[in-house]
Amino acid sequence: MKLFHTFVAFAAGSALLLAGCAGSSRQLKNGKSSEGEVVEAEGMTPYNADDLPGTKAAALAAAQRSAVELVVGVYVNAKTRVDKAVAIQNQILTNTSGYVKRYEILSEGRDGQWYKMRIRALVATGDLRNDLDSLGLLKQPAVGYPRVTIMLQEYVGENPDATLPASRSLTDVLLKQGFKVVQLPTSVDPQEDAVQVAKGLSRNTAELLIAGLARAQSMEMDSRLGGMSSFRASVSARVIETGSGEVVATISETASGLEATREIAADKALSAAAELAGKDLATLPTELSKRAHVDVTVTGLTAFGALSSFQKSLSSLPGVKDQFLRSYSQSDGVAVLDVLVDQISPQELADQCAKIGGPAWTVVQLSGRSVQLSSSPAGR
Repeated sequence: MKLFHTFVAFAAGSALLLAGCAGSSRQLKNGKSSEGEVVEAEGMTPYNADDLPGTKAAALAAAQRSAVELVVGVYVNAKTRVDKAVAIQNQILTNTSGYVKRYEILSEGRDGQWYKMRIRALVATGDLRNDLDSLGLLKQPAVGYPRVTIMLQEYVGENPDATLPASRSLTDVLLKQGFKVVQLPTSVDPQEDAVQVAKGLSRNTAELLIAGLARAQSMEMDSRLGGMSSFRASVSARVIETGSGEVVATISETASGLEATREIAADKALSAAAELAGKDLATLPTELSKRAHVDVTVTGLTAFGALSSFQKSLSSLPGVKDQFLRSYSQSDGVAVLDVLVDQISPQELADQCAKIGGPAWTVVQLSGRSVQLSSSPAGR
């Protein structure tokens, strides 16, 4: 029985290797073909001297998987790969043979306790990209809501309002919209200049400071109101980026409050004005996202391996939060990426990209939030 199992394993491994070699009678060349893209990848498996055909077959399967993973890594950003690891494993990586159309073995052999095999494979990138898209893995993550802290000075007439109705109302509406609201550090003096406060705050605490003035004024008694008190309140504030101190938005709203007592009427007016101001910030995450994105175009990247290596280095740069591959043509060597940055300018990003690329990389053009780089000498 053991002999029979050994024969089956030998036959299966030999058939797998022969199928690959037979399917690659013409030498594969790096670049794009009508069937997909050619990539190089390596796989390894524990070395088993008692089952060399099975060991080779396992190494080949691992190499094919690595080839598909390389393409997945180019098209799917790192965060999505982590969040959707199970879906990628079950729906994509279990079907590597369906994406690898042909391959050729470049090298193979024992390396200590391992058996390694390096292949050049033709991957059906069109099919793979369509399957990734059908699983929703190519879509950008939803725009994230930043953490904010609030510093409003509140008054009823000329008297400070220690109950802070406007701050409480603003907090409530921001939380309902998905923002993360954190407490202003007790070490901060609310009377200090708001821009200086924002500059001194760590982004680990909050990304934004909402600072301003909320004031309610009495509209005096009116006999037509049946003895009710009427107040009108205004809320004016700036939304300031922590760390940089840059003002990213301003808000200003007014509202009225009518109640049996002056105190309740004033609080009602302040709360209503703050609620309106908070709703004005509903589109802020989208606007911040637009400001934080830089379009990066790189020419001269004619291999998936080179693109993958650049993306990995790009993700590790300080100030780069995420990246998304918009398009890539291996035959033309042109990759277009959308890079999400934090506290670095497009110029700084361009310089860092050229640095990680190496001496041959140059910044060809920088316009607004668009960067064009060449990975070839003299920008070719």
